Amino acid sequence: MCSSSSPGYLKTAWLLKDPAWSPGRSGAKWLPISSNGVGKAETRDTKHGSNHAAVLDLIEAIEKDRQPVSGVYDARAATEMIASVFESHRQGGPVAVPLKNRRNPLTLLKS
Repeated sequence: MCSSSSPGYLKTAWLLKDPAWSPGRSGAKWLPISSNGVGKAETRDTKHGSNHAAVLDLIEAIEKDRQPVSGVYDARAATEMIASVFESHRQGGPVAVPLKNRRNPLTLLKS
C-alpha cells in the first residue's frame, strides 16, 4: 500500500492485491482506498487542508470549552515517543516511557 503525494488533508491510499508485487507480470491493478473502503468513491469533504481543519477545530474547542482533537497532550505524547527512539539508541537498549531523562537525547549523543 502507498499514499499519493498530492497535497491536501484527505489523501488517497492505494492497494495492490498481488503477493509478488509485480503488477507488470500479474496484470494486477492498483486499487484506490477511500474512507468508504477499497475501490469505493470518496464522499468526505476534502476541500479543507490540514491547517484549516486544525484551526476550525481549535476555534470550536474554545467556543465549546473542550480540548482540541489534537491538543497539547497528544503533542507531548508524540514528542516523548520520538525522543524515546533517540534515547534508546543513546542507551543501547529499550527505555521506559515516560523517559526518566528529561533532557533532549540528541544533545547528549557522543560524537
